[in-house]
Amino acid sequence: MVVLNFTLICMGSDLNDTNSIDLENRGPYDYSQSEKSYLMWAVAIGTLVAAWPFHWCYQKYGARSVFFTAGMISTISTAIMPITATYSWPAFLAARFLQGVSFGADFAAIGLIVVHWASLKQHGLFISLLSSFSQISVMFTMPVAGEASTLCESSLGWPSVYYLHAAVSAVLFSAWFYYYRNNPAKHPAMTEIELEKIQRGKGEVKEKEPTPIRVLGFRVAHTGYFVAIPRALHLAFKIISGLASDRIHFLSEKTKMRIFNTIALMVSGSFFCVLGFLPKEMASYALASLLIIECSTGFICGGFYKCATLVARQHSHFVLSQIQFIKCLSLFIEPLLVFLICKHNSLTEWRHVRSPQYVRPPQKRKN
Repeated sequence: MVVLNFTLICMGSDLNDTNSIDLENRGPYDYSQSEKSYLMWAVAIGTLVAAWPFHWCYQKYGARSVFFTAGMISTISTAIMPITATYSWPAFLAARFLQGVSFGADFAAIGLIVVHWASLKQHGLFISLLSSFSQISVMFTMPVAGEASTLCESSLGWPSVYYLHAAVSAVLFSAWFYYYRNNPAKHPAMTEIELEKIQRGKGEVKEKEPTPIRVLGFRVAHTGYFVAIPRALHLAFKIISGLASDRIHFLSEKTKMRIFNTIALMVSGSFFCVLGFLPKEMASYALASLLIIECSTGFICGGFYKCATLVARQHSHFVLSQIQFIKCLSLFIEPLLVFLICKHNSLTEWRHVRSPQYVRPPQKRKN
């Protein structure tokens, strides 16, 4: 899904503040800002539409077959993106919609995996690893798509980026279907000792069977790495925070979750403010702010994500799917702000787009 955000740079003409799109003489892939917003909205709408159906399917059929189906939808829609982009704008939008549909299955699957496969002492670690898929995807996509010696700027062209990702997706989801089991007790490689550790303390549960950085002036080839490096750090801090949340025993779970939430939300919100008001000439400071934002948000695994699994328990897949629903709303709102504000793709306009991120909602306190 993140491939489009970068390949749009390679697909169209080189645009800047003084060289805007000529709507009458533009190339086949020179999309206007409104058309780019539609492509983003299609994903958000697809995810919103799919959230509740996937929740029902997970409850009825379990994660193994349902998540595999979502993966195949993602694989096929990614593979046909270059064809639809070339021949049909409505089909291109439909492919993006299907990518959004598959994205709607992610967080509910995380909830089910954590509940069924993680021991109570390893919830933080499982959540940090499983919720790192977006960072891992960016770490893979951006260098592969953006480096001049690889795909996007090579003789193979930008369509090969989609074909490669579709192939990788097919392999990974096939591996998921082959290895995963909805019930750990039914896995052929499961031992009695491992099963006892997973189920210890859980008790019996009755349930049914289961690209703004370009405006700073960086080259396309470098932009991929500037996006991938912060995501790599985010991934590292996610894992560290998950392990720390599980291993720190001198603080209560409530205190740990409050501390981790404060780091994730307050620190990132403060540096979003700093990032928005740094001039273009201070691009290195902007990158430093971005690094701090990515590192601090990695602490969410020890915050509200862990809170969801510990409080909701067997219903955590539903709670995490609602977090996904809220994220989808942001996917819908952000392109709308870009469409309404960023007419010339200037730094000042992007500052206005970022301004809602400076303020974080207050955290609810539970007694």
